[in-house]
Amino acid sequence: MLPALRQARIIEFLRRDGAAGLKEMSAALGVSVSTLRRDVDMLFEAGHLERTRGGALLTGSLRAGPELGRAIASELESGAKAAIGREAAQLIRPGMTAIFDSGSTTAAAARAARDSGTAFTAVTNDLAIAATLAEAPQIRLIVAGGELRPGSGTLMGADTLDLMRRLRADLAFVGAHAVSETEMSDTSVELAQLKRVILAAADRPVLLADSSKIFSRAFCSFGLLRQLDRLVTDDRLGLDQLAVLQHAVPQVDLAALP
Repeated sequence: MLPALRQARIIEFLRRDGAAGLKEMSAALGVSVSTLRRDVDMLFEAGHLERTRGGALLTGSLRAGPELGRAIASELESGAKAAIGREAAQLIRPGMTAIFDSGSTTAAAARAARDSGTAFTAVTNDLAIAATLAEAPQIRLIVAGGELRPGSGTLMGADTLDLMRRLRADLAFVGAHAVSETEMSDTSVELAQLKRVILAAADRPVLLADSSKIFSRAFCSFGLLRQLDRLVTDDRLGLDQLAVLQHAVPQVDLAALP
């Protein structure tokens, strides 16, 4: 198992249970305790979890804390993201224009859109998403220029904002680091600013967020849930959680997990 995949599974384990011992995670993941200890140390040093005697702990603040590296983020909740991506891609009709915000869940939507065969115009500020969409000859692709954000494939800055402000798209697929009962938030002021502009550029802004991000807050808010056309998440939400979201968002679509 690759390090990024192991570390993503540790985060998933702790998001579900809050705390766990190394032996418990070793048995569940089929990885040696010594290897897990090194992974836990790395995640602790990056600020993603707390070490405990013989294990690890994930608090509410750490759940919506520092941004995970792209390699780990792409492996985290990968099954849920793929299901959300397939659900979201069904919203795209021939001839539409859709903006794809940077992120691993929006990347799953881009892969599903590529594979659907639908002819449409796509705009993105993410180099990995651009590479995915470029594989489909039927998709007209526009890539926002800008400065590359260190450690990611995200383009941002004045040039990116200028293009997004001039767009009038049918759809915008936006990701978030955290989603509370009323608002969306992310890890930096710059990301939040860009996401606000993307939301305003579309007739139908759509938030893509797996259920592990629901009812948490990150550093900077970028909009209220009531601004959305819909939220696409997965079907692991409880009925009480779903009721809260349905009160805040015009429509909540639940992607079914296998």
